Amino acid sequence: MVKESKVRLFGMWASPAVRRVEWALKKKGIEYEYVEEDLSNKSASLLEFNPINKQVPVLVHDGRPIVESLVIIEYIDETWKDRPLLPKDPYERAKARVWATFTEDKCRDAARKAFFAEGEDRAKAIENLEAVLRVLENEIKGKRFFGGDGIGYTDLVVGWLAFWLGIAEEIACFNVVNAKRFPGIASWIDNFLEDPVINANLPPRDKAVEFFRNYRRHIPTDIYIQQQHLKEAMATGEVKLLGTWSSPFVLRIKWALGMKGAQYEFIEEDLSNKSPMLLQYNPVYKKVPVLVHDGKPITESLVILEYIDEMWKENPILPKDPYEKAVARFLSNFGDSKCLPSIWQVCISTGEKQQEAITSAAENLNILEEKLEGKRFFGGETIGYADISLGWISYMVSLLDDVTNVKLIDEVTYPLLSQWISNFTSSPLINDSLPPRDRMVSKFRMLREAFLASAATA
Repeated sequence: MVKESKVRLFGMWASPAVRRVEWALKKKGIEYEYVEEDLSNKSASLLEFNPINKQVPVLVHDGRPIVESLVIIEYIDETWKDRPLLPKDPYERAKARVWATFTEDKCRDAARKAFFAEGEDRAKAIENLEAVLRVLENEIKGKRFFGGDGIGYTDLVVGWLAFWLGIAEEIACFNVVNAKRFPGIASWIDNFLEDPVINANLPPRDKAVEFFRNYRRHIPTDIYIQQQHLKEAMATGEVKLLGTWSSPFVLRIKWALGMKGAQYEFIEEDLSNKSPMLLQYNPVYKKVPVLVHDGKPITESLVILEYIDEMWKENPILPKDPYEKAVARFLSNFGDSKCLPSIWQVCISTGEKQQEAITSAAENLNILEEKLEGKRFFGGETIGYADISLGWISYMVSLLDDVTNVKLIDEVTYPLLSQWISNFTSSPLINDSLPPRDRMVSKFRMLREAFLASAATA
């Protein structure tokens, strides 16, 4: 093995982009340290080395980070000269890059759409994938590998097709690549997977099938398509969300952006030491959340929700009917101005004051119970504006059980609210973004103790 300066690779086991970098390193015989990332809880190192995209893979060589898998492979080839991956001839090198770009921009995009598509979109997506693969078939026909007789740069980039496309076909129940329809690609897949380095560094197939099956199940079918539309919509500028991990007002913005399929950068704020950015974008209240779109700040969570709904038209969260829209706005304001203060008072009081707060909270919850009569969600059959605004109830109220031993909502007293909580938190988009319960309990206990201590000395 080549022993040179320190090399680290930050990745995630199921990522095709990470795997191609590993193949390149292995082909070169380069020793490296692999760091597995949990992309739902990204490490400080990953955020330090890739602060812009916050994605894997990241190759760190002598403390210097290189990001984007195609860029990384070229860096590897240029830094370690032995066993070249790119052709020496400038024209052939250019062709290899063209095919790599085609694979990333066209093939992978078409495969993902076919993987997620359902209903009427399914046949069209599969037809599009076949058309794209036909172009690739014409290039590989008569060759052992894209670069000739040995695995090279283009093969490593296209390598996801050899392993992951078969998994996608199994999960989504379609079959595109076979020896009859695409003999060149089918033969290339066999040759590629027979390579000892490639074969020894594939993820476990059963584990990969389970992972991507859950991935497909837990992401709304149209999210990927919406993200493609957003590439055009996002021409209006980048999106940043300034917030804190525990704020219910911030969380509702995350939910709305998620439902829209909007890509954004989340910036965690320390409210005990507010950043210059927060003070610049919200100089009046100096609070979170703040949504920054194309450099323009929008504050106040309910205002932000409406802005998001007006800016990204797909998957609307507000009703079209003016009256129903007014009801949704009323319920949202009622939740913030009445329900939340009364429930919070239960958390930070004891004795007679707490009993008064419990009575007030119950009166407010009774109103919400009535509004759910005959409905799955406050807006009807799907999660909407009022559900997102009132979503804090679905997890914060239950925290009181652990913190104060007061149970405000149960299936006997509030059967409709209880069912709504179950329906709401059953959505993967909602459930996957809830703050850690143990951290929330600890924070609530600390805040309760602080408020009670302050009241005792007042």
